[in-house]
This record gives sequence, C-alpha cells and structure tokens, in this order.
Amino acid sequence: MCGIHLIIAKKPASADQTAALQRMLQASAYRGPDAAHQLHWQNSRQQVWLGGQRLKITDMDDRANQPMVSPDGRYALLYNGELYNFYELRNQLLSKGETFSTHSDTEVVLKMLIRQGQAAFSEFEGMFALAFYDRAAEVLTLARDPFGIKPLYYAENDHYFLASSSSQSLLASGLVSTELDSQQIDHYLCFRYPQKTRTLYQNIHQLAESSYLMVSPTQPAQTQSFASPASTTVSFLPDEAELLRETETLLKDAVLRHIATDVPTGLFLSGGVDSTLLLALIKEEGAHPIPTFSLVNDPKEKNFGTQDYQYSRLAAQQYGSYHQEVTLSQALFEEHFETFVQHMDQPVGDSGAMMTYLLSQEAKKQVKVVLSGAGADELFGGYNRHGAYYQYLRHYTLINNARKLGKKLVDYLPTGFPHPLRKPFRLAKKFTQSLSGDPATTFLHFIRSGPANHCPEWHSPPQSLASSHPDFVEYYLSFALQHDQHHYLIEDVLQLSDRASMAHSLELRVPYLDAPIVRHAQALPASFRLGQGKKWILRKLLNQRGGQTFTRRPKEGFGLPFGHWLLAASSPIVSQYLEDPQQLVFRFLPYNEVQHLLIQHRNGRQDYSSELWSVLLLSAWITRQNSLNK
Repeated sequence: MCGIHLIIAKKPASADQTAALQRMLQASAYRGPDAAHQLHWQNSRQQVWLGGQRLKITDMDDRANQPMVSPDGRYALLYNGELYNFYELRNQLLSKGETFSTHSDTEVVLKMLIRQGQAAFSEFEGMFALAFYDRAAEVLTLARDPFGIKPLYYAENDHYFLASSSSQSLLASGLVSTELDSQQIDHYLCFRYPQKTRTLYQNIHQLAESSYLMVSPTQPAQTQSFASPASTTVSFLPDEAELLRETETLLKDAVLRHIATDVPTGLFLSGGVDSTLLLALIKEEGAHPIPTFSLVNDPKEKNFGTQDYQYSRLAAQQYGSYHQEVTLSQALFEEHFETFVQHMDQPVGDSGAMMTYLLSQEAKKQVKVVLSGAGADELFGGYNRHGAYYQYLRHYTLINNARKLGKKLVDYLPTGFPHPLRKPFRLAKKFTQSLSGDPATTFLHFIRSGPANHCPEWHSPPQSLASSHPDFVEYYLSFALQHDQHHYLIEDVLQLSDRASMAHSLELRVPYLDAPIVRHAQALPASFRLGQGKKWILRKLLNQRGGQTFTRRPKEGFGLPFGHWLLAASSPIVSQYLEDPQQLVFRFLPYNEVQHLLIQHRNGRQDYSSELWSVLLLSAWITRQNSLNK
C-alpha cells in the first residue's frame, strides 16, 4: 500500500511547489510510513512534482520505493495497490526479454504500462490506483481498479493539476479551493456518501472505478473506461454440485493469492457466513493459523449492538485461529471519535466505519495485512433487502395492488427503542413505505438512508426495457444487485474500509472481489443467486465444512449501538455536534429537523439511529474542515 501525490504546474515558470508537495505527504503520512520520496521534473511546457509513500508489503527492498522511474528516465510511476496476478505478468514479461531489479508488483506495473499503455489495465487483477507519467510526451495517466478499492482524487484550476490518494492532502497543498458542495452534502444525507466521482468539496473529484484519466498540455483532461474481462451470463443453469465445486476452486485460489505476502496477515472475523468461510478455507489450504479480530459488546450494553462476537468465538475455535477481541463501549467510542473523524478523508455515514477503525487499530499491533469478507453480499445476494426485493418481484401484482393498505397497517408497527422486534419491524415498515408502481423506484427508495427532501431525482430503467425483457423478476433483481455492486459497495463499504484501515497503516484485502470470482458470480442470473435463499451458494460451501451454526444465524448489520447510546444521558459529543444550533452543519439542513429526529428517537417512537449518526459524523467533519481551513 502507498500514498500517491502529484502536482503539475501548467506553466514552466510557475513557483516551486516542493513545499506544497511536502504538505501533501505529511497530511497522509499514515498511508505509507515505511518510506517517502519526492521527484521534480522541469519539462519544456510544464513542471511536475511527484511524491510517493510506501507501506512495505511485497518486497522489502528499498529499490521498490516510489516514485519508480524507468531506467531510461522517461517514465515515472506512483502506484497504490496490490496485483494478485503479478507473478504471472512478470513471467510473461521475462519471456519477452524484460529484466527486473526488484521483486515488487510496482516494477511489473511500470513495465506493463511502458509496453502496452492503457491496454495493460484490463490485465491487472487486484486493487490499484496509479499515476503514470511520460516525461517525453508530457502526458499523465491516472487509473483506478474495477471496483475502486483504492482511492484517487484530483483537482484542477487555471494554474495546476493535482492528484492524490487523499482529498485532505489536496487541501493541504494550499492550491485547491475549500468550498463545500451543498448538492453533494444532500446526496450524503440521502445515501450516506457523495456521488462516486464527486466529493463534499466543489473542486475536488474522485476518479471513477474502472477508469483512466489522461492529462496533457495540448488536450483537456479526458476520462475513459477501460474494459475488464467481461462476464458472460450462462445460457443454462449449471448443475448445483458442479457450481459449488467451481465456486470452491475459485475461492480457494483467491484466498491463497490474498494471503501471499511478505508480512503477517490476519482476518476480520464476524462469525457470519463470509468471513467464517474464508477462515475455513485458509485452514483447509494448510496455511498456518492466522490472527482473527472481532468486536465484543461491553457487558453493560446488554443486548444492544451486534452479537457477532458469540459466533466469531465459535468460528475461531472450530477453524483454528489466534482470536483477538476489542470491547466496544460508549466510553471507547467517545475516546476515539475525534481521531476517527480526522482520518475520514471524506465522511461515509455508516457507523461500520468506526467499528472497522477500532478493529484496525487492534489488528495493526500484530499484522500488516488483514482480509475482509466485503463484497460477498453484493455478488451473491446476501442483504436482507435482496431477499425482500426478490419476494416482492415474485409477488409483484399482489403486493402492488395491496400497497396502499399495507402502508396504513405498518404505521402501527412499533419501530423505536427498546422494542425487541424493532429491527424486523423497521425493515418491513421501510420496505412497505418504499413501494411504488415502478419496481426500480421501489428499490431506490428502499436503499436511501435519509429524508426524501435531501434525495436527488430517481433515474429508473425505462419501463419499455423491462417490458421487453423475457423475465420480469430477473430484469429488476439484476438491476438491484448491479446497483449495490456499483454504488453501495464502492461508495460505502470499500470507501470506509480503506479509510478506516489505512488510518492505522493497515492494508485491507477483499478476496471475494478477486477478478475470477467476480466474473463467475456475475455470470449467474440474479434470480438463480437468490433462488434458494440469500447467499445460498456460500452457505452450502460453509455447510460442507461443518458450518451450520454460522449459516443458520440471522443476518446482522455491522454498526455501532449508537441508537442505544442516544437514549442514555446525552454525551458531550452528541451535545456538541447534534444539539448546538451554532454548528456549521445547520447551514446545510434545518436545525429543527434534526431535533425532531432526536426527540422521536429518544421517546421510542422511531429508530433514527442511522440518520442521526450520519448527521453527527457530517457535523464533526465540517467542524474539523473549517478549523483546518482557517
């Protein structure tokens, strides 16, 4: 893992920006604490400053540090990521006469780009964000992996083009406007994150996944998509036994590729299907027992929050790992909240971010790489909303005709604290209130996390396309799974995973997003992936390994028991960021709206923990940005 930073002055006579680059490096030093280097090139039409930080994972040799420059001095590479097929690519290059001075994937990426240009991106299997500069042509190419696992931001004005792994580093340069974007704040309040190519700053953008951006003195910056190996939908449903064998083989290969490092590796273990299956496969493949990490509720919290720890303990015992636990409490939350906000480059209003942050802090004491089960739910249909939406589509006519009555009935369901059935009741209420005549709009309403007045207009697939599709259920279910893969997974899960783990200089890897697994899963019809229940393919693989205890447990979300904490005596953090009318966040949403949510929540009328957490994090983040920008 690395941090990448660069400044291009559009005019060669521009002022020296070495100090600006140094500020960028300092602002995200945690992304690469093992080495940091700078490079300055004076070209005929522009000046370039390149800065690279390195977290050493593969090849400890300093010759693999960055920026990495080609032997002839023409090309330079800044690269953040891991290629899991770099040995195969390296052997291909060796067969063509290339020689190497390191054993790093960085050198493989550099030589691939020199030989093939943008065509090389489709051959990379892994996670990456990179900046490749051709000094002779004075052309910069930025690129980001197919799932946007690693971040890459950029900004441009009349004088400079800048790029970085961190939006905070761009701001630290002093060359970028700090003005906030009210439209993106609304998008955040609706979905818990800004749009994927935008940020909460007007003039800072994020490169989309599976894309590259070219910058040159003679052409305006242009973003293009690069083709990943396509998934071809199977023409017939596979035999179940054959399907399970193929999935098993791909998962085993992915696990072996992801634990192949030169440093200690661990696993975030929730005791759910995804992480437990990874642990079972690690044991099965003969790897040494690895450290696993999970969160444990403070005993004083009773039954509030996740109960994952009971299952993670069982999984660690059954499949053999060195298990470590972090006790989660309101005191721990308040102790680390401000530092957590400091490392949230852009806020993601998902309290799972802070849980990942606390887990990463513990994991870093023992390992440098950690595996996560992220991505399995989106690929194999594992969320409660997937199961509910599938049943809705199967019984669309009946439910659509009864939706008005249903909306009236669910109003009587108790969904506030401390009712023991508040979670399923809230899910039922939210889904019923999301119902509309258009199935796509129903799903989009269902996944939003904030009030409708903060949400953008919906862009549903044309009804004409749906009516022409031979399978109504498959059409809309496929739309839902693809939407989660291209939005929720990328803009929520992977963003928070990177920020929370890299805050502690910990590399987080996601084996379920290994390229062959993604192609395999996406080739299966969506209705087939949910035909025997949520994530049934992975459940059966775990059952084959004695995992019935874990496959039968109910699905739990990964988040703080923040709603319960709101019921207790008001904490200083809540008082400061949610109840003080002078907070800057209330320039973007009405103070009375937030107080209404607080009152309704504390009175037990409705569970607004998710909405209030999003506002709390945004409020703290805006306050911190304002103090930095003074």
